Amino acid sequence: MDLQISFRNMDTSQALQTYTREKSEKLKKYFNGRISVTWNFSIENLNKVAHCRLVGNNMDYFGEAATGDLHASIDSALEKIEKQLRKHKEIVKDHLHKHARSAHELPPSTPADVDNE
Repeated sequence: MDLQISFRNMDTSQALQTYTREKSEKLKKYFNGRISVTWNFSIENLNKVAHCRLVGNNMDYFGEAATGDLHASIDSALEKIEKQLRKHKEIVKDHLHKHARSAHELPPSTPADVDNE
């Protein structure tokens, strides 16, 4: 997993980078291949904003949250991305299940069936 963290209009915090790294590890369970996670932190008005972009395996997801606490913003942005990932997983699962079921419903054609017609 490639992880990039940047700060805008605020000072870099080692504790925040460690917290972000730990939370981002949860995203690995959704992917088999290589993923890239980019975090951008900023302060806008009185809100602490966390932007997260996840790219991997033909997928591109984005989550953003603005709260009074940066840790809460990180958690909220991750929830949004995980929600998108679960929704995508369900769509793919339903799609595969639908096609597998329709393939089983069709009777197999054999050369003997073709000769009888």
